Amino acid sequence: MSTILNWIKEFLILYLILTILTQLAAAEEYKKYLRFLSGMILMLVLVSPMLRLLGSEGRDLVQASYERFWSSMDDVSSQALQIGRLQEQRQMEKYEQAAASALIAQAKEHGIAVSRASVSLSDDYTINSVAVWLDAQQKQDDPAVRDRMEELLQQLYQLQERQIFID
Repeated sequence: MSTILNWIKEFLILYLILTILTQLAAAEEYKKYLRFLSGMILMLVLVSPMLRLLGSEGRDLVQASYERFWSSMDDVSSQALQIGRLQEQRQMEKYEQAAASALIAQAKEHGIAVSRASVSLSDDYTINSVAVWLDAQQKQDDPAVRDRMEELLQQLYQLQERQIFID
């Protein structure tokens, strides 16, 4: 009877600890993985008394399950890293698009018509390079528009000539 009570006590303590860890998880997307992990651990604890009764066959079964579990957890963690990298890449693309839109608006404020702009950011979100396609009509009417655009880019973003492409 005392072994059953000890087993129940251990199970409840483990359940509380796993619940607290799940609630303390920082990112919502990781909570589902922690819940899955917690469920697997709790299932192993629930089944462990029956496996002990089976003897060495049970231990072998538990060991094989344990190894499969950690193998699948490695797969899950590598997939989570890959998802994180994809999210960072999408975020970078959004920043680049926003910077290009802001550049077009600033050029318009200075009387320069830009048909399209592209901004390339580095990993620390600083501007690597800028490509600007000027309005064809304005290029014909005002030959100095290219120089004004280059001067504006150098002034606003402290870019060097090699970082600027203007067509």
